[in-house]
Amino acid sequence: MNISAITLTYLSAVFWILPAIRQYKTSLFRYFLVLAVSDLLGLIFYYYLKIEFSYFYIIVSFCLYVSLQQFSYIERKKILFFGGGGLIIALSFIKLGTTIDLSILAILHLLIIFRILYLFIMKVAQKQTINFFYLVLAFYEFTIILKFLNFLFELKVEAETYFYITTGFELLVGIFFTTFREDSQKLVYKLK
Repeated sequence: MNISAITLTYLSAVFWILPAIRQYKTSLFRYFLVLAVSDLLGLIFYYYLKIEFSYFYIIVSFCLYVSLQQFSYIERKKILFFGGGGLIIALSFIKLGTTIDLSILAILHLLIIFRILYLFIMKVAQKQTINFFYLVLAFYEFTIILKFLNFLFELKVEAETYFYITTGFELLVGIFFTTFREDSQKLVYKLK
């Protein structure tokens, strides 16, 4: 990576701490906390411990999925979560190949999108409101899956240009999540 790409990577990692601070005491705080910590830890693991992002990010993706669950649900399904966590950790350290690693990441992020959409639908059903915060979050997760698809299917996009575009977009989304909280009334549309 050239100097500007490295600078943008570090800037992005530091910047994503802000949404975690902003979302403090909301139901999605743990999700944003995992995002904030994962970028910083990912850089440390990659540059100092020489552990590739894909191995580390499989664990992070699983943690993101778990962070969207209620504690009571995790408690009821603890064998499933501990078993899944153990499997994910094992898979992250076995060199299965880039295609399999990216496929696992894509599946985990699809599960995250489904969970976010489930939370969105539950808010609509319970409160008769549409909270656009969840839709932006689902769209953000969708763009992450597009990154994986670019590597899996080589979409003929120049890697450096794609990196700048997606990282720039993620910074814009980070600004959105730093500006608005999950409970921001400006993002809520009442159906009745």
